[in-house]
Amino acid sequence: MALFRRRTKTAGTNESLAEAKAQTVELAPVEASPVETRSVAAENAQELVEPVQRAEGVFVSVIIPVYNSMPYLTELLNSLELQDLDKSLYEVIAVNDGSTDFGGEILDVYAKRNENFTVVHQENSGWPGKPRNVGTALAKGEYVFYADSDDTLGTEALRRMRDFALAHDVDVLAPKLVPVGGRVIRTSLFSSTQIDVPLEQIFATLMPQKLIRRQMILDHDLRFAEEKVRLEDGMVLAGCYLHAKRVSVLADYEYYYIRERGDGNNISAQPFEPMGYVESMTHISNTIRNNTTEDPHLGRMLIAGLFKRKGLKFFVGERFLKYREARAKLWTSAFGPYVQEFLAENTNEVLSDHDTAKAMAIIAGDYDELKRLAAKDAEASVRPELTKASSKSDHFELQFTSAVIGPTPRGLYIDERETDRRLEFPVVEQGAGRYVASVDFATLGAQSMGIGDIHVKYDHAETRRIRIEATVKEASQAGARVYRTVNGALSIDLRKAKLG
Repeated sequence: MALFRRRTKTAGTNESLAEAKAQTVELAPVEASPVETRSVAAENAQELVEPVQRAEGVFVSVIIPVYNSMPYLTELLNSLELQDLDKSLYEVIAVNDGSTDFGGEILDVYAKRNENFTVVHQENSGWPGKPRNVGTALAKGEYVFYADSDDTLGTEALRRMRDFALAHDVDVLAPKLVPVGGRVIRTSLFSSTQIDVPLEQIFATLMPQKLIRRQMILDHDLRFAEEKVRLEDGMVLAGCYLHAKRVSVLADYEYYYIRERGDGNNISAQPFEPMGYVESMTHISNTIRNNTTEDPHLGRMLIAGLFKRKGLKFFVGERFLKYREARAKLWTSAFGPYVQEFLAENTNEVLSDHDTAKAMAIIAGDYDELKRLAAKDAEASVRPELTKASSKSDHFELQFTSAVIGPTPRGLYIDERETDRRLEFPVVEQGAGRYVASVDFATLGAQSMGIGDIHVKYDHAETRRIRIEATVKEASQAGARVYRTVNGALSIDLRKAKLG
């Protein structure tokens, strides 16, 4: 069930701005060297609990926690310095969390030559939460954008996000993320721009790289945890999504390049501590449950989606089987009370049979059953396979198989190779892992597409390209051709098509 909540044009922004202007907080003067003319003492920033007066025209405050991120830091700062948005409309607040490389000095150099850059130097807190809170307290923008110090932005990113947010009165905007350096993210979320994104869909990304209305953060006291805890960004983002009247995805540009560091120092690469991780999961789940009292089923669906993405990953396939027994049992005992509290009742309504079996085994602490189920996960990773393609009077009929264990196919995507265009077609389950999709000629003929690659859309999982064996016959109609690529994948050539 999708849930859309719209923001009225008259009630939100103007009132928030008026309130912000009325609440002026003066910072104590800070002595600074000539290089540090825009540096601010961290202890002063920490004392701010009310919004500071927003300088007229400042739209977005880019907040960056910085700790030992050279040489990547200079790439980010360069990308912010080169934004094509007028500098009076954005500010950069970098919080140096006790870096021991020369990142602090680099920040001061950029602050000296950019009037809209502010640097805070503070003792190391050990985690990004405190620097983000410090930056949020100092922010003057109508929106904040949380960037990480080893990533970069496209030079048009801030201007494009501003134009979209103002045009559609957005509370949370998720811009297209582009993985670099081997980083793995759910890129399917950014396949197309959506003005109103269902909660079930947006909860697939709990990373903080979003444009967020600052007043909403202040109104609901959405602060990042400052101790070393996992999913601290997810705790804040969950609150943002649930309080927002409009959440959007903007996918018309490569907005943000998110990096996998070669030195392995991404926070996400650090070891997991099971009990603390599950405590964070519990916090997010309680946030969901407390804010979906009018629609408990939606709440259960959101919690189930969270568990599938963030919890079950520790019990899947080779990952679980490679754990030492003590480690595997530690994860099981940590998640047992969580699953019992949030997912023990009517589990099949929100989880697949296979995932339900895992949930029950986790509650029971049944290590042997979890090993057996993990061994079966290899079947679920098999790509869908075309068994027959045929041309009917008004559509191509594509019959394919998908693993019985694993995510359920929900549609068929045709992605044009040279553009961002995507067509979606329905699929019908035939039983025992067999499905059929109807690709109608009228839709194809109306698009003037070139070559498209064919994928299966799944519930709460990345799309998968359809395989086709050389023995399966191709299908054609009026210049359109469904065919097998040299790599054995399914594609469609519409360059010479005269359909519809």
